[in-house]
Amino acid sequence: MSLALGNGITATWTPNGGTLVTFGVTGFSWSGGDRPEIDVTIGTSNRRETYIGLASPEEYTLSVKYNNADAALTDSMENCGKGALIVKMAPDDNCGTVEVLLTMTDADLVSFNYTVALDGILEGEATFRRRH
Repeated sequence: MSLALGNGITATWTPNGGTLVTFGVTGFSWSGGDRPEIDVTIGTSNRRETYIGLASPEEYTLSVKYNNADAALTDSMENCGKGALIVKMAPDDNCGTVEVLLTMTDADLVSFNYTVALDGILEGEATFRRRH
């Protein structure tokens, strides 16, 4: 069964040494990469002084549909191993090229949840964090 939906976006998660999981992506969001401002002002300063801190890890949350991936995702979470996440669009009808939207070769599966509809397809969310 093809999981490519109307938007044509699919994702694959390949944990190191694990089973490939393919998702049909209904939406995704990104957060992270923010750099906090650290106040280093001292009593003799005549102006506020700050340094820029380290960036927070980037997280990608995918709203997905998938088949029978529960065991592979659970195994990936339990082993705390890194893996590769690739999100891409279906080939263009005019030129047949595939547009890759996101590639993370050093990522962790942080969380996932799902519900099962009567058609047996799992719908849920999976969150991945880029390692720094």
